[in-house]
Amino acid sequence: MGIRVKIIQALLDIHERIFFYPKLRAFYQKQKENHQPTILDVGANKGQSIDFFLSLFPNARIFAFEPNPVLFQKLQQKYRGNSLIHLVNKGVSNQNGQLELKETVTDETSTFEDLNYESKYLERKTKILGVNKDQLVRKSYWVDVIRLSDFIQEQGITDIHILKIDTEGHEYNCLEGLFSGDIPLINFIQLEHHNDDMYLQAKGQSPEKLLEEKGFASFEVIGHGFGNLDERIYAQAL
Repeated sequence: MGIRVKIIQALLDIHERIFFYPKLRAFYQKQKENHQPTILDVGANKGQSIDFFLSLFPNARIFAFEPNPVLFQKLQQKYRGNSLIHLVNKGVSNQNGQLELKETVTDETSTFEDLNYESKYLERKTKILGVNKDQLVRKSYWVDVIRLSDFIQEQGITDIHILKIDTEGHEYNCLEGLFSGDIPLINFIQLEHHNDDMYLQAKGQSPEKLLEEKGFASFEVIGHGFGNLDERIYAQAL
């Protein structure tokens, strides 16, 4: 990873800590108190969300999914000794099997989706990072993936306080896998939403529409303040 990319990543991390996470914290603190919730973190990356949720709920039981083997090893080192954090070295999708993970120069944006190399947003992003468009994906490899409905059943999970999904354009597939079987009570589903055309996704794949069909309504929208993305939190409609 180049120095320029590292600097940009560090600046984005600082920005998130100062501007994004305080707004997210304020939202969850206003909700019904839950002292020992079960939380699913799909797309754990370096543990940013794990740390955030632990700061709110120190006794939370967290299941965190991260398919990148290098990042997964770092997560194992970071959280070793915490028996309430269960790390899963798999991706999440609408199938059990394997998918090709495209690891980008900024590992926060690695994805199972195909990139849209005609995207103006992608062109601007690569210019900021100082790389050519064909250099954005530094390598691809196959990783294990699982459906959330199967995982939830295997683990005997009966209620989920927060299901957070940040999979860089693959959120619809994750939700399909969630809704492919019986689901437990879920208080909040938190999705990262891209308002751009960076990924080539099949037409009609709308996470919002799927959630609406399954009885969830948009509850809160929190902007990240950079890029063209926000965090959308859904709750079961009354």
